[in-house]
Amino acid sequence: MDVHELGRPHGKLRMRNYVAGQLDVRIDPIYDFASTAANTATAADNLFAIPLNGAYTIRGGATINKTLYHTNLVLPNSLDAPRKMLVKNIALVSRSDMTIADLNALTGQTLVTFNVLGKEMWRSLGMKAPAGAGAFASGGATFTAPQAQFSSANGWPSAQNMALITEDVPDIPGYAPPPPITGVLIETAIPFGVSVDPTLTGATVYTTANGVTTVPGYLSVGWYYWIYLEGVQLVAIT
Repeated sequence: MDVHELGRPHGKLRMRNYVAGQLDVRIDPIYDFASTAANTATAADNLFAIPLNGAYTIRGGATINKTLYHTNLVLPNSLDAPRKMLVKNIALVSRSDMTIADLNALTGQTLVTFNVLGKEMWRSLGMKAPAGAGAFASGGATFTAPQAQFSSANGWPSAQNMALITEDVPDIPGYAPPPPITGVLIETAIPFGVSVDPTLTGATVYTTANGVTTVPGYLSVGWYYWIYLEGVQLVAIT
């Protein structure tokens, strides 16, 4: 303590409260995962419902406690205070060792729906939510059997390949100029979620590959994927 500080007690900077009226702006996604074991019938997954450290049961598999590998959400279906996010992109990210058959089904037979406060904000097939730098395969074959697979994967593996939900809206004749679409804002404590549903194709619900009869010679891990909501986070400054 310096002489001029005598009689003038002060709190250490790290102990002070949040800086009122100011937010730290970050490029930081929020994400959650879902999984279906090999040789198991798939079903709709509702992501962001089970937060970090919560118990999650893999469909047809074991129960685990979620770590930061699985999700960075602290509260179920909402952002912890004081935090909000402007979502600008949605990505369906698969684990890279999934079989091509399972990847085809995940991207081609699912409907991805993003909702905020019970309102649908975005909906698309899985293949329209590319993973950017995620898995890609154009084909493969085994050495032990005349078995080949071909795939239109979940987007070219470039981090610029994204399903943006922003747009500079052009003028519409006869109407006042509309504002640009900058994204979807998730406010603090407002419920949100993403569903990935493979049951709406009208065909038999997909069963993940078993590595023996489905695609001989290819080991299957089942479905193992994440949904990333990417954009701008606004977090209180401490």
